[in-house]
Formats: sequence, structure tokens, C-alpha cells
Amino acid sequence: MSTDWSHLEHAYGAATDLPRLFDKAADPVLAVEAWDELWSCLCHQGTVYSASFAALPVLADIATGRRPSDPRQAISLASRIVAGEEQLHPLGYCREHYSAAIEELHRMTQHYMTAELFEGRERDYLYPMEDLLAFEGVPVWSHCLLPDLHDAICPCCSECLEIDLYDAPPGTRRRDPHERLRKLNFKGPTLTGVRPAAPDDLQSLASRLYRLAVNAGQSAAAEHLTYLFGCTTCPSCAAEFSVPKQIEAFHSFGQGGSR
Repeated sequence: MSTDWSHLEHAYGAATDLPRLFDKAADPVLAVEAWDELWSCLCHQGTVYSASFAALPVLADIATGRRPSDPRQAISLASRIVAGEEQLHPLGYCREHYSAAIEELHRMTQHYMTAELFEGRERDYLYPMEDLLAFEGVPVWSHCLLPDLHDAICPCCSECLEIDLYDAPPGTRRRDPHERLRKLNFKGPTLTGVRPAAPDDLQSLASRLYRLAVNAGQSAAAEHLTYLFGCTTCPSCAAEFSVPKQIEAFHSFGQGGSR
């Protein structure tokens, strides 16, 4: 590697140990430990660093097989780095400065999703979907596709809400806006349900993702997407609103919804 890692930093300081860690990742005996260290250094709890972006060409080499190690680990780590670019740079920085690496990572992700038999647990197909969107520079959905608890604001009464797409059945509840720490496994009652979108009614991005999941035989992921891109009702004012629109609004404006 020609990169001068001494001028770059990761989670634990100077990035001079990265060449050793990438070499370690090429050893089948040491690979699992090496990837744990690489994740911790380059994307520690979702935080990225100057060395994280410089590592993208190396991760692309692994993803394409030019460098030995685990291609899927490389794709996954690279996507989380790209998804976190706005922590240090404007949106689009990675595609501008590492275009060749991003294009290769995107191509290999597509191959992984469409040309190979996908093996994983229910809904695991959503992970490479997020990877794909990260490499395409799609904000919000490159890190919001998974079953999760999504904060939102009612667009009519401004009530703070939590849309629960983690538990079944999906639903919406009120949330204390002054809450600082959520108690483990205590989320309060779900007050209104989430209604899935009909597959034929899904628009652009959602429709494309749904078709990918269906074509790959990933019915659980496809079903989840219909709820994620569905609609719900505010438990306070009974207004109906679009789930994806308010998730996007919350992430775009920090703490606000759109009217």
C-alpha cells in the first residue's frame, strides 16, 4: 500500500498499524480477529476517521479478490464508512475522491445480491441493500432499512412519536421528547398500527428494493419493506401520514417533521 498511514488517524490514534491488520485479515487463522480490529479502528460504534476513507481502495481490492480476505466483510465495512461520510465531509465526498473504489464496491454488492444464492437469516437481505444504497449515495435509507425503532414527528400535531418496525405487529406510540435514556425492553404500548403499502403502489426506490428482495426469494425482507414504506396514524390527533416521509424528515432536520 502506498498510503502514508502515519498522517492519518483511526479510533485509537495514528493509523500506522493498518497495513499489519490488513495482512492479518488475509490469514485464514487470524482473519476473524483481524476484522474485529479493523471494524473497531475504522468504524468504531459507527464513527469514522480520516484513515477510514483512505482504507476504501484496500477494501475494494479485497471485495474484488485482488487482495486475499473476506469480500463480504470488506463490502460491509466500506459501506458503513461511506454511509458515515457526513461526520467529516460533505455528502458525496467518497464518490468524488474514491470513485473507482466505490464503483467496484457497488458492482460487487450487486453481484452478491443478484448473481449468487443469498444465504442468511430472515431479513438479512436488508443489510446488503443498505450497502448498495450507501455506495449509491442515498441518504437516510443507507442506514434506515433494517427493522428498528424510528423517531418521527406527527406532521399535523407535532407529537413526538416512535414507529416500531422491530416488533410484530408494527405500530406507532407516543414518545417522551425529554427522554434521555430508554429503559431496556420497556417501550410502552403500541397505540396505532402500521399499514403496509401494496407492492404495486410502492414508488421508485421502494419498488426497486422490493423487486430485488422478491427476485432473490427473500420474502421476509420484502414484507418488511412494505411496512417501512407504508403509512400509520398519529395516536394523538388521528392524522394519517407516510412512514418513510416522516422518517426522512426527522433525519433531514434533526428533530422536526415536515408539514
